[in-house]
Amino acid sequence: MLGLACHLLGGDFGLMAGQRDDHHGTPAPEQVNEAEFIGWLDDLQVEWVLAARRLSPRLVIDLLDWTGPQVTELIDRQDPSALTAHVSWASTSRVAVWLDQARELSERWIHRQQILQALGSPSDLQRDLAEPVLDGLRWAYPFRLEPHLRPAGTTVEVSVSGLEFETRWHLVSDGATWYFQPMAGDRPIAELHLSLEQAWRLLSNNLDRDEQAHLISSGDPDIVASLLRTRAIIGTPK
Repeated sequence: MLGLACHLLGGDFGLMAGQRDDHHGTPAPEQVNEAEFIGWLDDLQVEWVLAARRLSPRLVIDLLDWTGPQVTELIDRQDPSALTAHVSWASTSRVAVWLDQARELSERWIHRQQILQALGSPSDLQRDLAEPVLDGLRWAYPFRLEPHLRPAGTTVEVSVSGLEFETRWHLVSDGATWYFQPMAGDRPIAELHLSLEQAWRLLSNNLDRDEQAHLISSGDPDIVASLLRTRAIIGTPK
């Protein structure tokens, strides 16, 4: 649990250094593929957590209390609509800042669920946070479906339900790419049905393979396989 807290602290430091102070002490390597980038990031995260072992739990808590308000202030000053952010699991191009903000929220929320699990407590799936977290995580789907071209109007549906929460995401093809649409197109091709618990765990790489075998899906095998491998994190699907 302390390692997770130190990881979150490192994230706050990195956000403040890069976005507030324009200091990029550990820039990502250039011209690497996705697997190489994942390896670099994993090594960087491990390096930080190992160094942070010198910090006591009290120090980590005090530092998170210190960084939290400053991160909030930093985000409050941002323009959510500005196309200046980079979220590698959603696009290779720049995206709106609001998606990067949703990514920051989801990371903290997911690590909270992991800490609760370590304590033997159930996930905290209150709608006021679960809904915006999932609304951010879902943007991994159009990106991962891009290689699978289908005729215009083709529709993929992902439904999520649980704890008085229910939503349906319609991914509709225009022949070249995929978009979220409020209504399904005229060519349904695949479906994936998830509980709220399954949805956040699958998209964040926290759903065991044994549990993945019980997911309910149907339709085009290539599309279904892509949905099941989609992750809204930087990491190799397990």
